[in-house]
Amino acid sequence: MRRVQLVRQLCWLIPFGICAGVFWPGLNSWFHQDDFAWLGLRLEIYSARDLLLALFEPRAQGTIRPWSERGFFLAMSTLFGLDAFPYRLVVFATQALNMALVAALGFRLTGMRLAGFLGALFWGVNAGLGVPLSWTSSYNQVMCAAFLLGATLLWSRYLETGSRRYYWAQMAVFVLGFGALEINIVFPALAAALALADNREKVWHTAPMFAISGSYYLLHSWVAVKPKSGPYAMHLDFSMAGTLRHYWEMAFASPGLKDLSVPGWWMEAGRVAPWVLSAALAVFAVARLMARDGKVLFPLAWFVVVIGPVLPLRDHISYYYLAVPTAGLSMLGGWAAAKALSNGWAPALAAVILSGFYVASSATVGRSVAEFNYARTEQARRVVLGVEVAQRLHPGKSILLHGVGTELYWSTINDYPFRLIAADVHLTPGSEVSIQQNADLGEVSKFVFPVGATLEGLAANQVVVYQVGGEKLRNITQAYRLVAEKELTRGLSRRVNVGHLAFSKQLGQGWKDIEGGFRWMWKKAVVMLGGPGHEGQKLHLDGYIPRLLVENGAIELTVRVEGEKVGAVKLSQPDAAFHEVLDLRREWVGKEEVRVELEVDRGYKEPGEERELGIVFGSLSIR
Repeated sequence: MRRVQLVRQLCWLIPFGICAGVFWPGLNSWFHQDDFAWLGLRLEIYSARDLLLALFEPRAQGTIRPWSERGFFLAMSTLFGLDAFPYRLVVFATQALNMALVAALGFRLTGMRLAGFLGALFWGVNAGLGVPLSWTSSYNQVMCAAFLLGATLLWSRYLETGSRRYYWAQMAVFVLGFGALEINIVFPALAAALALADNREKVWHTAPMFAISGSYYLLHSWVAVKPKSGPYAMHLDFSMAGTLRHYWEMAFASPGLKDLSVPGWWMEAGRVAPWVLSAALAVFAVARLMARDGKVLFPLAWFVVVIGPVLPLRDHISYYYLAVPTAGLSMLGGWAAAKALSNGWAPALAAVILSGFYVASSATVGRSVAEFNYARTEQARRVVLGVEVAQRLHPGKSILLHGVGTELYWSTINDYPFRLIAADVHLTPGSEVSIQQNADLGEVSKFVFPVGATLEGLAANQVVVYQVGGEKLRNITQAYRLVAEKELTRGLSRRVNVGHLAFSKQLGQGWKDIEGGFRWMWKKAVVMLGGPGHEGQKLHLDGYIPRLLVENGAIELTVRVEGEKVGAVKLSQPDAAFHEVLDLRREWVGKEEVRVELEVDRGYKEPGEERELGIVFGSLSIR
């Protein structure tokens, strides 16, 4: 008997084993894009207050995800740094839990172990898991699924037993789920749908959940950024129906086949497969309803309710938004297939053919997504770890990367992973020409080292140049110097990194010596910059406010350009970086140089010094 139970328990590992096999490249993925921003979060923490802000302060469109992003990356980066494998293990372990929950929930809905088994299997190969299982920043989808599935399973136990311990347990899981992903807000609707299908007398017990979700919605609406344009702009109109239709097709992976090298017959079959599979599920659902089994509507409700919050994002349709919703369709598919397999050879044969096509298509598309992300992370790994080696070979020098293209820039450079290894890295002059601009993600020019600073740095042996591409970075400093001296034209840079020797000639009076890549200004300081290249460019100031400067209250930084005051900025946050942006006059456009004067109203006098210190600066730029 024990042996039978052991075999039965081990059988539940089969769906996850297949899932891990399909998305295996994701287990070995490194980091890219948003990962670097979250990995750098621990660099911002100097106190308990900083930790609380790092965990709960709204960021990235007003999101608050302390468990799945902030806490996860803070804990893992503290323990494992840039070793990505432990991060990936946590992601896959969470997915293993999710699949066990899907299997258990499928069993509770249907009373059939095979239905739960097949539901977990179908979900485990769904293409919607491709991104979450290969990109660490998408862990929020995997963790959110764990909270929603766990709370639903506990709720189903409450509906069955009436035990208050299950009620309060699901309530706790539900509330904690808000720390994983905003989509957690839909759980009351899922709970109500299950109660309507299983135990209508307890529907009113969902009222407190709706109150909690309503309160969260009001809070999130207050803190969230509401973009008017771009991919995250909300479109609450009839386009949502078209978006739902598109996601329905994507749930069966068929649209993804057109981007792959598959036989023509497979692609043609993929066009009609979503509707054939949908028809089969519809026939099954109608049959269950005629048998007075209302539970069959719950898996459909799961898909529609969970995908609902992203339907207004008409211009940001992505497979990873399907990661959680498709758990519902998979449970329905598992139920339908299990019934068909026990209902004669004809239904069984149809179930095998349809299930086989779905599994093959979904696994193929999902695997391609995982391989794509793996390749991107490998490219990022070679560059970042290559720079780490270059930094050890050339301590104290700036590293310029040459040959960076569009994909590498936006997947790696734009999120500046080099701060994680304390390296001073830039792109060679002219790199912006070969990189496609993306206004929604930022300006490429901010990472390009200025011409004048490049020539000065090369001449002073303070700069080294590395060519990207291939299996490792290649030092081309000598060859690049010969070309640069002939082809690059000197001139004042519109961006000055005051903590770098190559920019020293653009600094006027009022600056102390370099300290750790920064400089203190005295109470007054002067910088010369190249004038704006076109109307609309602004003056950007980046620096740091030491606590000793603001112990007696805020200080005011006055900024003048060409003798005219362009702004007065109040700075009060101690031990914090600041970024200020000031408007520039139209008449300065095209000037070869403009004089920027900085002055604080109150400084700090060190013992033995006659002059007062101002603030710490990193860079000034016109862009």
